[in-house]
Parts: sequence; C-alpha cells; structure tokens
Amino acid sequence: MSDKQFDVIIIGAGVSGLTAAALLSKAGLKVCVLERHRIIGGYLQGFERKGFIFDTAIHWLNQFGKDGSVAHVFNYIGPDFPKPVEMKNIHRHIADGYEYLLTNNPDELKNKLIADFPHEEKGIIRFFEAAKVVAKVSRRFPQFFISNETKSGLEKSLYKIKQLRIIFPIIKYALHGGEKGVEKGLRKFFTDEKLLGIFRSEIDLLSCLFPIAWAYNNDYQNPPIGGSQVIPEWLETKIDKNESEIVLSADVFKIDVEGGVFKGVKYRKRLKEYEVKAKHLIAACDVDVLYRKLLPPELVPEKIKQRLDESELYSSSVTLSIALKCKAEDLGFGDEMIQMFNENTPRMEHSSGDPHKSFISILAPSVRDKTLAPENHGTLNIFVPAWMDYGNNWGTSLNAKGEYDRNEAYKQIKEEFAQIIIDRIEKEICPNLRENILFYEVATPITYYRYTHNKNGTMMGTRPGRKNMQLRVSHYKTPVKNIVIGGHWAELGGGVPIAVKAAYNASLIVLKDQNKNEYKKMVDYIRNDWPSA
Repeated sequence: MSDKQFDVIIIGAGVSGLTAAALLSKAGLKVCVLERHRIIGGYLQGFERKGFIFDTAIHWLNQFGKDGSVAHVFNYIGPDFPKPVEMKNIHRHIADGYEYLLTNNPDELKNKLIADFPHEEKGIIRFFEAAKVVAKVSRRFPQFFISNETKSGLEKSLYKIKQLRIIFPIIKYALHGGEKGVEKGLRKFFTDEKLLGIFRSEIDLLSCLFPIAWAYNNDYQNPPIGGSQVIPEWLETKIDKNESEIVLSADVFKIDVEGGVFKGVKYRKRLKEYEVKAKHLIAACDVDVLYRKLLPPELVPEKIKQRLDESELYSSSVTLSIALKCKAEDLGFGDEMIQMFNENTPRMEHSSGDPHKSFISILAPSVRDKTLAPENHGTLNIFVPAWMDYGNNWGTSLNAKGEYDRNEAYKQIKEEFAQIIIDRIEKEICPNLRENILFYEVATPITYYRYTHNKNGTMMGTRPGRKNMQLRVSHYKTPVKNIVIGGHWAELGGGVPIAVKAAYNASLIVLKDQNKNEYKKMVDYIRNDWPSA
C-alpha cells in the first residue's frame, strides 16, 4: 500500500467526502478516501444495538425532494439513490400551556394561531407572508449552487450581483439576531407575549421564518427506509473499486507539500505508516485540524486561524438513543419532531447546554419506519444543544495525544445529564417514559469529537450570519495549491445539503484542472437540467 499514486485523495468519509469521491470516480479519476473511523458515514453512519437501529445525528433532511439540490446531485451520480420519506407532520412546539403543529400545509398553523390570537390576525398574516418571501428565495437555491470560487474574472462579479438581487428581499429579516434583535424583529409582526413565546427558543428572525418557508416549499424529508446510514452505503457502491479505494481506520498525521504545492499524505493504520500521493487533496474533514495539525504551520497565515477562532459555530449535542419496550405510538409520539422548551427561559439559554434550560428535540423514527425496531417496540432520538466546556469538559482530561480521557467522572456527568432530560420529558409530555425504556445510549460533545474531530464537537460547522460573513470564514481554496476544502467548512450553514454542495464544488475545482470535459458536463447539468424556480 505504501507510496500508491492517485488522482485525488479525500480526507473524511462522511457524506461530503463520499459524494466527492462518487462524483470524481464517475468522472474517471482514481480516488483514495482516508477515514479515521472504522466505518463510513460521518454524522449519517447510524448504529445498531440489540436489533434496534439509530440514526447518529440527523433530525430531518432538506433539499432531498424531487427538485432539491441533494436529490439532483445524487441523481447525477446514479438514479437509484435512496429515496427519502416526505414529512407531512413536521414540528410540534410544546411549551407551558400550549401546543402547536407545523405541517406541510402551513396555513393550518396560521389559521390555528389566528383563532387563538384574533387580536393579532393582521400581524400573523404578515408573518406568514414573510415566510412565503423566504420560501421564494430558497426555491432559487439552484442559482447559488455553483460556488464563486469555481469561477473567474467577470463571471465572479456578475455572480455576486445576481446573488445580491436574489437575497435582497430577505436581508431585512437577516439583520435581526440575538436576544434583542430577534425580539425586535418579531414585534414588528405581533406583540402578544404568549404568541411571542412560541418562538422563544430561536436565536434569529430567519430561524423563525425558515421552518415555515420550507414547509410551504414541501421541503422536509425523513431519511430513507432503513435510516440515514443507507445514504453513505449507497454512495460507497458508486465509487469504482477497481481504480479507487476507501481506507478505514486511517489516521492521517501529515500532509506533504513541496514549493507550496500539495504532493501527498501520510497516515497510520494499526501502528504501521503508509504514504499516498495525488495531484489534489479534498479536505472533507475539520478545517482546524487541517490548518493546525496536518499542514506545515508556516504555510497557513495566522489571520486564517484567527478567523476560525473568532467564528460562531453550531453547537454540539447530547443525544439519547432510546430503545422502547413498546411502540412509540403507544406513548403518544407521532412522526413529527417535538420541540419542547420553557417559554420563560431567556432566549439564548435555550441553546446554552444547561440540561435544565436548553430546548429538547424529540423524534420517534420507528413510527414511520418499522425496520428500525423489533416488532411491538420503538425508538426515540432525543437531541439537546450542548457544548464541549460543560462540566469542565464533561469531567475529562486531555492526554498526551490530545484526546479526551473518559473516566468515571465523565460517565457520571453524562448520566446525570440524561436523567435530567428524561425527567423533563416525563414532567411535560410522557409521564411513563422511564418505565418503558428498555435501554439507551448517550452521546456527548466528547463523543462527537472522538468520531469526527470537528472543532468542539460541532454538528455542522460555522453558522450563517453577519459575523461569519464579515470574517470570510467559509472557503474552498486554501493557502496550499491543489488542496481544496470539501466538507461543511467550505460553506456557512450545515446539514446534508451543505455537505453535498461542498462536495460538488470541491469536485468542480479538481475537475477544472484535471478533466475539463467532465467539469463542463457537471456545470451544464446544474445549469440546464435542474428545474428553475
């Protein structure tokens, strides 16, 4: 295996790395994917325990419907891609004294709110009209899909002008963020405190509008039957094993650069060192690890590292994967995601990582997918925003290798956190939950960091918003020639749509240099074959 030659090396076998590998393999390039974990998939990998199947981190999918970006790219790779399950019941908001359901017919929620708050009728109507404006902008996502970094000269300037014209209608909503900003934005529509409380856990105005906008666009999908893990499993089948390969348990420790140009990668597997060479590298891994640990330090300007340090990241999560003795339906759970919170908790504390205050998201995947649990049993996935520094890094300590040692203190802290969350759910919505739990697994930010090495265990990288845009923290091209960012760090935002977009654009950058005919074919596919808004 030593000193093998490829066209492209990809670090990371999450959905982004695998999508890039499948695209480039389809284009005829010889690809090597290096994954530090023993299985593929990243946040889509899933796991099985005692006949129960759990998704690792996914809440729902966007852009996976008929005209969505994910479906469009996957269709280019192969029309046999796993098909998602359309969500009809989407969000159920449960707080003190009320319960509201968002479906794929948002006007049902609008009419319910008007019935409950007739004195706010005009503002509620204007709020849902604003969501329709956001929906219209999001339907034009195809025109943003090809990154500016794949363009040159005049094309870049024209693209930015076009981009600004498209997003201009929603800029006024994007300016309202943070504790005071979102409150001020909402009060332009209505002032009833109870009505405002429905949106108490959101940290900016657009995050109040986007769920309704996506519902208007019918853009909520559940993972395919079998769970999210079937997506990376399918992508793996699209990588030509005669020319390309995926190496698991491959711990990359050095990237070789000569004269400012990428040359190859060194990795360890089972205590043995290997070297692979290629013309390009796609880093579908944590960009902080790339810049601080894998590349020679003198090649990465300090200002780039500083921007990453100052950027605003998505939170990590505490995730409870629960196996039930009964069906989830028997406990009153449906196929929608429940968002549970206390409307009297200050807005920013809903995502603080405090188990007593943070909002709780609850999914019952086995309600819509019976393959995930044995007969007459069910599953629950419970997500709570969490941060790495909780409980002094969850009671862990860093060892000589820079890894977090998980000791008895760690086990105690994560168990206490889990019990607080179960107590809250029993108190608010399911009094007999605990007695119907067969077993459960708890993942913390430490868990997510161990498996992904994403900075602070973040679930999705850098958040959209004014600060990160000003920092110019998202990027594809790096200070080293022929090294391209290909994961969710390449774009602001997160989730499967961003990962797929990053993979597509990273592949375009590679193909523009290595195979211009395939580059043109991929560009034309997006421009000509994607249904326009």
